[in-house]
Amino acid sequence: MVGPIVWSIVAVLAALVVLALLVVGLLRAVGRTTAVLGAFTSFTGDRVGLLRARVAALQVRVRHHDRGRAVSPVQSDVPAEGAHP
Repeated sequence: MVGPIVWSIVAVLAALVVLALLVVGLLRAVGRTTAVLGAFTSFTGDRVGLLRARVAALQVRVRHHDRGRAVSPVQSDVPAEGAHP
């Protein structure tokens, strides 16, 4: 015959195993969520940077246009590489 103390120990061990499985599953889900969040943050940061650059370029173009000087889309005072003056 098995006494009540043995059944209590078995129940505690079974509960610890179930708890360990739940914690492992939770940690895996957190790892996946962190990876997705990192990728999304990186993608969003890149897009925001591009948008800020476009807004800055548009502001420069508007300022030049307001002064009466039209700015061509590509303007460079530096000669191309290998070009002769």
